[in-house]
Amino acid sequence: MNYLGFDFYFDRFGIFLTVLFLFIGLMSFIYALATIRKKGHRLEYYLMLLLIVGSGIGVALSYNLLMIFILWEISTFAIWRAVAYYREEQHLNAANFTLILNFVAAAIMLVGIVILFLDNGTFNMFEITVYNDLAVVFIMVGILAKSVTLPLHVWLVPAYNAIPSAIGGCLAGIAENLGVILFLRLFATGSFVAPYVFTTVAWIAIASSILLGGAALLSNNLRSLLAYSTISQVGFILLGFAVGGTYGIVGGMLYIMAHALAKAGLFYGVGIVEDMTGKDDLSSLCCMQRASPVLGVMMALLFGSIVGFFPMIGFFSKLWVILGAVNRNGYLGVGAIVAAIFTLLYNARFYHELFFAKPQAKLPKTQKPSYVSMAVVFILAVASLLLGIFFYQPVTYLTGNGGY
Repeated sequence: MNYLGFDFYFDRFGIFLTVLFLFIGLMSFIYALATIRKKGHRLEYYLMLLLIVGSGIGVALSYNLLMIFILWEISTFAIWRAVAYYREEQHLNAANFTLILNFVAAAIMLVGIVILFLDNGTFNMFEITVYNDLAVVFIMVGILAKSVTLPLHVWLVPAYNAIPSAIGGCLAGIAENLGVILFLRLFATGSFVAPYVFTTVAWIAIASSILLGGAALLSNNLRSLLAYSTISQVGFILLGFAVGGTYGIVGGMLYIMAHALAKAGLFYGVGIVEDMTGKDDLSSLCCMQRASPVLGVMMALLFGSIVGFFPMIGFFSKLWVILGAVNRNGYLGVGAIVAAIFTLLYNARFYHELFFAKPQAKLPKTQKPSYVSMAVVFILAVASLLLGIFFYQPVTYLTGNGGY
């Protein structure tokens, strides 16, 4: 019997994620051409980028738990090296912390996978029908760590503050989705797991989204804000998959796309601000609208998609997740709405203070942004808008014959 299972399953969800991950990887590659210059080991950067994209696609398409675990660890290795790219002490500390936490969580997850194998005699997710509660708990530890969900989210802030901005968008758009993808594949698309598991995970997701949204509201560091925002928004994705149904699952898939596009764009936009000013704190930045009105418009679209403003794709993905939560449980629906309000508050503050707030100190001198990096942000902003205007296209694809 072939326990490893190199075969892949090309369903609608897998193809959807593959196209998305390839696009995010391409944007990261192009952005790097303009920003990764004489800043370390360029070959290593491109290798780690390739590993993150490849492992993400592999997890999206594989149905063998052992193969998924191997790809999972390849992604962890690539993230570790990417975070340590600049080799300074704080970067090495952040990278080692990221590696240790994710490695330990993955080892615990592997125990759960082995338990499932012993109970079912297979690593094939389509053939697993017996779910031991202990195995589910162990696997959820790995899922929560990789998907930066409370309480195993703590590695992301130091990682975001250390990683090159060129690959940070790839981390936000691909690597942090592996946990929610595994949850969808293994648990959410079957009927073998006890309902209380999904209710528990849904509440964990809501708590993660609200509490880390509150942390974003209080933060001033640009990259920390992005990290807290990512944790909060991945919580929304996990919530969609936990509540299930057409609204929850399709909404969660749309949310993966909306968040990947918008957060990658915001990461690159923040990288442009850092390159222009040499600053990374809101208290030292303001009036960026004067320095780059074009960047202000593009980031407004990206922030709008994260918040869920019509007609951005983020509006439809967030709406579907909230509808899925309401259909599952009214209290879950209220929790989702509260989380959405926090998203509005911290993003409004972030954007206003960065582009329009009155200066609290001497304004930093700004350099002219790279045309290539601006083009990448423009493409991601326009994609977020056009996919919202034509939202019925991805919805029709995800709900067509062959989908879940």
